Amino acid sequence: MENNLRALELLKEIYNVDQLLSGKEYIKELVHRIAQILKVKYVMVGHALETNPDKNQDKIQTDYLLSDGKFIDNVVYDLHDTPCVNVICGTRVNCYANDVQNLFPYDQLLKDLNVDSYIGAPFLHSDGGLIGLLVIMDDKPMEDRELYTSVVEFFAARIGTEYRRQAVEDSLRRINENLEKLAQERTLELQRAFESLQQTQKQLLSQEKLATIGRITFGIAHELKNPLNIIINSAQLLEEEDLDPDSSKKAADMIYQHGQRANTIITNMLRQARQETSLEPEWIDISEMLDHVLDVYVRSLTDMDLKGHLVVNKKIAPHVYAYVFDPPSIERVLINIIDNSLYALGEKFRNTKDSFIPIIKVDLEAGPSLFKVIVRDNGTGIPQKHLSNVCDEFYTTKPAGEGTGLGLWIAKQNVEKNRGEIHIESEENKFTQVTIELPGEQRLQEAQL
Repeated sequence: MENNLRALELLKEIYNVDQLLSGKEYIKELVHRIAQILKVKYVMVGHALETNPDKNQDKIQTDYLLSDGKFIDNVVYDLHDTPCVNVICGTRVNCYANDVQNLFPYDQLLKDLNVDSYIGAPFLHSDGGLIGLLVIMDDKPMEDRELYTSVVEFFAARIGTEYRRQAVEDSLRRINENLEKLAQERTLELQRAFESLQQTQKQLLSQEKLATIGRITFGIAHELKNPLNIIINSAQLLEEEDLDPDSSKKAADMIYQHGQRANTIITNMLRQARQETSLEPEWIDISEMLDHVLDVYVRSLTDMDLKGHLVVNKKIAPHVYAYVFDPPSIERVLINIIDNSLYALGEKFRNTKDSFIPIIKVDLEAGPSLFKVIVRDNGTGIPQKHLSNVCDEFYTTKPAGEGTGLGLWIAKQNVEKNRGEIHIESEENKFTQVTIELPGEQRLQEAQL
């Protein structure tokens, strides 16, 4: 009874540690108080690097090593032929109250520290697995073996609780670090992917624009060839020595007029490549623009068989003006829409030459506040399942390598940028109709203006 009371008093006295401490600082303070209250020379807390006592290479790693009231450098030492082997094996408490060196004559650490008495107790995981051990040692015999055994057993359990808490915190910290690292890596990957996508998008947009320009190059070349031929012929005519004044003036006028025509053609082509958007809206002759785009595209068709059978029905109201911010973008819209129609007609014509008459119908309807451009063809049409997505970015119904999925997306962006709307109706293998609405005003141009 007296021993139990004494044990409780010692436990209370040792346990009176600053409760604000935790982790390693808490264990260090606890180790220091154990040595101080029990008046022992050495206190050691450590963990086994291996837990198989049958192997000579099993070792223990000290985490806290107190000697004469001071913490000294931690050590790693072999367990073979040491009293710690029995502690590692899981025995509840191992106590050697005196003469421990004679019991373990090959334990060099006992000799170096001149240890006479030894008490060790394990601390365990919640599943019973070994974590480490608490050992107190002294250079004199222990007088009250049972008392010291109770104290060591209790504080081994308490230190085990702190080790388990530290292990959980370390695990959570590693998980958080891994999550943060993973999040950073994923963020970096997403950033790189986004930058790559942006770069790819820019390249595709450039390719789409270049393709648009390329598709009308044949028509432009044809248009330039005619005025250039006239200019060359007129210049040759002017070289004749016996040319009368009237013919000379007529030839000079021809050179000027067709030079102006060639300049207009080149200007229109450059407008296609222009990127900037006007800060202020401007009026453009949408009738002239639509008629020009349709004419150029039809004449630039390389499929001569399709070109020979194509029926073009156009009903373009004259002198319809559109009030837009970016005229070149509207021209690109018309180019993309007409190009899509001719592509669909070409696909269907190649599959049903004998029975199919390809027809493209282009109308320009003018109203007091807006106008409509309607392009309708009787080509392959768009399947119903694709119809709601055809204006999405990178969405295409064309075979791989024949479409970027940007044409209608660009068209929609450009129409909306100019305060308009685009509507698409279609039925597979029957027709497709694209309607573009933009703010406009019908104006009649006087010949003298």
